Amino acid sequence: MSRLSEPLCPVRMPVTVPAVPVPASAALPSPSPAPDHDAQPEPTEDPEMSGRMSEEAPVVLLTGASGVVGEAIARALRPAFHVVSLRGRRPSVHAHDEVRADLAAPRLGLDSRVWADLAARADVVVHAGGRACFDGSSDSFQCVNVSGTRRMAELAHDAGVPLIHISSAFVEHMDEARVAGALLPDECAARPVAYLESKIAAERAVSASDALACVVRPSVVMGDTGTGWTPEQQCVHGHIRMLLAGVHTSAVGPHQRLDMIPRDTLGQAVAALAAVAVRDPARLPALYWACAGPAAPTCEEFAYQVRDTAGAAGLRLAVPEFHDPVKAPLRDYPGWDALPQDLRTVLGLQAAGSTTLGVGASFPTSYGSRALAGGPAALTPAQALENLAADVRFVLTDRGRSTAAARTGR
Repeated sequence: MSRLSEPLCPVRMPVTVPAVPVPASAALPSPSPAPDHDAQPEPTEDPEMSGRMSEEAPVVLLTGASGVVGEAIARALRPAFHVVSLRGRRPSVHAHDEVRADLAAPRLGLDSRVWADLAARADVVVHAGGRACFDGSSDSFQCVNVSGTRRMAELAHDAGVPLIHISSAFVEHMDEARVAGALLPDECAARPVAYLESKIAAERAVSASDALACVVRPSVVMGDTGTGWTPEQQCVHGHIRMLLAGVHTSAVGPHQRLDMIPRDTLGQAVAALAAVAVRDPARLPALYWACAGPAAPTCEEFAYQVRDTAGAAGLRLAVPEFHDPVKAPLRDYPGWDALPQDLRTVLGLQAAGSTTLGVGASFPTSYGSRALAGGPAALTPAQALENLAADVRFVLTDRGRSTAAARTGR
């Protein structure tokens, strides 16, 4: 049976899964339709990492290897592991081998021979695939996020190896998300509750399985440290783009914390956990918080950092303002009905995202734990803001490239 151990974070606390109703048909993601964690990445191959990993290297079975989160994990795993990607629609540039798989299909859509071969080869399973959006139906989330996780746990159990499951830190805010979500206007299509329910149900599936498992709870995933690079912009980049476009009002509480971590530090953490899983499975923590924790900026600090970084690049932005949709429903925004539809849509998406942020308390963090050799260092508030500045510069550069391309017709 699954066992619970002390989570790898400074605060000693048990693993808890919030109570939610599971759909009758029965991880911050992008607030609009987004591909599964199979989005096409664009990095170039590192010449020093080309070619097949030695067959003596431990084998990791990885889902979502071509997505925003999975690409960073695959990149971090590749130097020390033989990475076998259980891929969906798109290939991974970092995998050594690939096997077509479908999280929504029974037994991943694999025949018994392929399933048995994967189970025989695996030394650890990392599940980073899934559906990440705020406007999916409960049925679609159940099919991929819940049933797919259950199948990955079955594969890990059959292989007799540990499972590292990528969940979401925001499951901790389920109660607040329900209350705040009820205040959203009917025209807002983004409803994060269904997504969070699926992530909680997926954690339950892992806990109920016989696999030795570690649940990783990342917060908002941003671009890489220093560069802000990401193969696909996420919800945090949409917020940045909105501010850069001159919309100076944010439909969030200024006191709410926007916990964000760079993709590469999440990959580093998962690679370190995978090494423990192979070397000494008994030391694998049941729960790992991949969060900035107390270093996370408030939404007010976020907005001012975007303004200041843009100002250093020569772009003057207005002083940010806030409309907290919990204290006052979004329909109470001054002149709401007269606002352009595109602005109402943007503010509605922001308000929906704010429902997952909680009331301002910090997440725990496992970053900086001495118990995980090779894991990321704890973030300081200054580092968290500099990571944000890197993302702002990335968005500015990307926007500049898009504008130049539009002018030249390329």
